[in-house]
Amino acid sequence: MGSLQGADAGDTTQPALSAHEKEAWRSFLRFSGEVISAVERDVYAATGLSGADFQILARLHEAEEHQLTQKDLGVLMGWTATRLSHQIARMDRRDLVDREAAGRGRLMMLHLTDAGCRAYTSALPVHTRSVRENYFRRRQEAS
Repeated sequence: MGSLQGADAGDTTQPALSAHEKEAWRSFLRFSGEVISAVERDVYAATGLSGADFQILARLHEAEEHQLTQKDLGVLMGWTATRLSHQIARMDRRDLVDREAAGRGRLMMLHLTDAGCRAYTSALPVHTRSVRENYFRRRQEAS
């Protein structure tokens, strides 16, 4: 699978997507958007955790000693530093995560709190059930 990084945006040597390719792409976008929305709705309804909350808690829960630098978490999430900083601030106020200076400039270390661990473990069965229902079942039905 190739990457278009560094490709010229004005490159006209590539033909436009065919009608079939456009429909397949749009179908994928629709399907993935619907699945993500459904899973996030289910988790939020059962636990009050947003999709962003759950993603961050999952990454911290899976990390060694339940901690990551904010920079490393940003890379894992594919988020901008600003977006991540605002989300972490909200989660810190709710005692889901702790942050402390990592001793190198402005680098912050993020820790999963006991409350964050409990929130994640209580949300995990809901998330699992919803992923199975909204992704795997729907994908199987489409085949």
